[in-house]
Amino acid sequence: MKRDIRISYKAFFAAGTGFLMLPVLLFFLCYLKLYIGIPAAVLMAAAFVFALRDSSKGTDLKVIENSKTDIRIPLGYLIGYLVFALVISWFSGVGEFVVTFNDHHYRAAILNDLVTYRWPVVYDYSTQMNPAVAEYFGNSSYSGAAFVYYFTYWMPAALTGKAFGLTAARAVLMIWNGIGIFLTLIGMTKFTGRASFTVPFCYACFGGLDAIPNIIHEYIPYTAWNGMERWAPELAYVCNFAELTSVFHQCVPIFLAVSMILIMKNTRSVGLTGALMLAYSPWGVIGLVPVAFAAAFRKEMRAGGSRQVIRDLLTLQNTVSCIVMLFVFGALYMSNSSSVSDKGFIWQYITNPFVCILVYIAFISVEIVPVTLILYKSEKKNALFTASVIELCIIPLYKVSFENDFCLRCSMAPRFVLCILLAGFLKDLYDADKIIVAKKLKRKKKDIARMALTVLVTIMMIYPAFTMAFFIGGTTVTEGVIPADGVISFGNINDEEHLWNCTHNYMCEGYEDTFFFKYLAR
Repeated sequence: MKRDIRISYKAFFAAGTGFLMLPVLLFFLCYLKLYIGIPAAVLMAAAFVFALRDSSKGTDLKVIENSKTDIRIPLGYLIGYLVFALVISWFSGVGEFVVTFNDHHYRAAILNDLVTYRWPVVYDYSTQMNPAVAEYFGNSSYSGAAFVYYFTYWMPAALTGKAFGLTAARAVLMIWNGIGIFLTLIGMTKFTGRASFTVPFCYACFGGLDAIPNIIHEYIPYTAWNGMERWAPELAYVCNFAELTSVFHQCVPIFLAVSMILIMKNTRSVGLTGALMLAYSPWGVIGLVPVAFAAAFRKEMRAGGSRQVIRDLLTLQNTVSCIVMLFVFGALYMSNSSSVSDKGFIWQYITNPFVCILVYIAFISVEIVPVTLILYKSEKKNALFTASVIELCIIPLYKVSFENDFCLRCSMAPRFVLCILLAGFLKDLYDADKIIVAKKLKRKKKDIARMALTVLVTIMMIYPAFTMAFFIGGTTVTEGVIPADGVISFGNINDEEHLWNCTHNYMCEGYEDTFFFKYLAR
């Protein structure tokens, strides 16, 4: 007999919010002036307490019976989820224990500098040893720069590293990341109805049909092709595994927040969940807002009317957390605006109207249409589904930064909504097929066609994740772990080819005159 583990919704909410809250509290207490950091931490802790109090209440503010809110997962699945979370965290390169992709030159430097430098991290240009880098900074009118980035996710690992060294920090970062993935899998299971292999499968592999343009490029090469998931000029949505290998510090918190919002029992703390995301992914917050509003105003949340929803959105924990997070992290990010200097509508970059429309249609057809067609019949009345699809069709119309971080990161939340819905759909499809096989029923032609489409799309969907996993595993086995040492430290950049990214995305000159470093930072 299978043994089910019962997890109360309140315990899950506490664990999820605590995971998102702890790095923020460490940032407030360790990075800010004490007379700023302590009150900010106290206010956020109070918001957490109020949110936890309200978490198990329904829209009528009455406590819901545990039997209706509990999350039940077979012990075997729970252990499997935990193992999967830790393995995928390790295998995606967090901590750099396997071969990693280009972004980890910067990720490794972030952890190194948070461990080795005093907080707040400030660099002196005189420590640059690479002649080309030293010459570049020698021409600057400034003698140094401050480290400015969304680095809050590293705080627990960095604090560990200050006590036990960089290797311990890397291990803690990998485990911490795994905990975030594990909590998200539990939230996904609650939303989809039961534990299933489709939950971790979709978490790791969900994406678009990038296999199609790659096959086309193989036989008919075209100059706009710039990579496996960058086949469309100026536009890109990437699969979940690609997010995990490059921006784990953004996608893991966003994915967890989405899973929490989808299973929330009331809207009294949704603002707190969203506000916490400002510490991890400001672009991700933009994509999360429509998802949160769609979840807040869905039918089951409007039992007491729309006014009740609005009143619940204006709770102490929602308003206080939004004010505190916007004040602190808004000031931090505004210190360095050089990374968003390249921005505009997509037709300003693809100036030929015909080509622009063609690229947009092709992009949506590959990245959004297939999963939309699969889910439409079962989810067409679901406001979350509709809002996510509409949002994903709008996001590509605008570009921010050379790499188009707006497109890449704003899409994380709505794409993960579709990911969770697909996990539930595949689980239901599998269960229905088991019944058909057990009862030896005849399948309808329409159902066969839909299943064939689903299987085909699912197989093609895993192409990017499989290709990246094959590269990571194969290279690690044959060549060993190749150090991500292109940067090492922003205070001593190892390879000048990373200089532009370092100076535009991570280093802030003239920081002494910014509001954050003048009035908030230690």
